[in-house]
Amino acid sequence: MRFVYLLGAAALLGMCGPLRADNLRIAYVDLDRALQQMPQAKKAADTLNRELMVRQREIDLRREKLRQQQLDYDKNAAKLSEAQRLERERQIQAGVVALQDMQRRAQEALNLKRNQVLKDLQDRLTRVVGAIGKRGGYTVILHDKSVLYASQSIDITEQVLDALRAEALKGNKR
Repeated sequence: MRFVYLLGAAALLGMCGPLRADNLRIAYVDLDRALQQMPQAKKAADTLNRELMVRQREIDLRREKLRQQQLDYDKNAAKLSEAQRLERERQIQAGVVALQDMQRRAQEALNLKRNQVLKDLQDRLTRVVGAIGKRGGYTVILHDKSVLYASQSIDITEQVLDALRAEALKGNKR
């Protein structure tokens, strides 16, 4: 009797479509490698670095101006009246606060820009992986962080990178 129940359960499982693995195609993508090697990431990093250098130059100029004010104050403090000394100290302190605020705003802007760029890159990567999945008839494409073991034969990272490179070339020709 127990055998009949097991046989019936096996037959029911065999008829269930979603549980069948006849045409199951699985692949995975190494996201870290794809993000690091995609040409769009290099271009984005170069843009971020240029922006960082411009902001850093502005901060360095402000810091140097403040340093010169401090040196001038130190050199001439003995010759200044009390009111003049207090005014110069107030100016220097205001300069320090303004410099710190400038640095904070620059860091916040850079973080926002970096996060937006990363989101755009991840969205592009997701779109390309989805297109490869549809075109290749994949049932599931996993990312490497959710896979404990996978054969290299199902790694489509290079295929994804090729598609991203082709997309980047098309973008450069426009």
